[in-house]
Amino acid sequence: MLGSFLQWLWNLFHKPKPVPLTLPYPQESANYSQTVDNVNAPSVIVLWLNSYRVPTEFWNYWQTKIEITIDPNYYYPAATWEENGIRHLTVRPEWLNAGVIAHEQSHSSFALLTDAEKQAFSLEYTPLKDTDPLIKLLYSTNYYGLTSDVEGHAELYRYLGDKMPQSLKRYYPKLF
Repeated sequence: MLGSFLQWLWNLFHKPKPVPLTLPYPQESANYSQTVDNVNAPSVIVLWLNSYRVPTEFWNYWQTKIEITIDPNYYYPAATWEENGIRHLTVRPEWLNAGVIAHEQSHSSFALLTDAEKQAFSLEYTPLKDTDPLIKLLYSTNYYGLTSDVEGHAELYRYLGDKMPQSLKRYYPKLF
């Protein structure tokens, strides 16, 4: 009897503290020392591929099918779009980092989805905004992903990577 009481008392005061929830991929700041002359886009692409654990069978796609331009005068930190059947990604040199590349490549991944898949993503993603702990944490400080499902798709990949809900990963072709 005394042993179980002492065990209870020990457990009461020696409970392990819960590990605080953090975003797997925190925000990187702009690096204003980076210029067109001293950045290396291919090495940052490889850093992104490794950091975000993109399966190696898709590396060639991401390294050859997306035309990347470094433009110090671009009016956004980065953007991606399709023109004449070619995917383009333009990024300012100070914003060339793995997280920005992850966000933009997620847009290119989203473009590979059919309209029905995009709608299915929305149906699965919407309730998770209020129920998934990591998604709630992300949106408690960064609202950009709430502007549209397209931006939500990109922000989830950029900040959560492979820690996003398993059910959503199928909506990220060539990334998982």
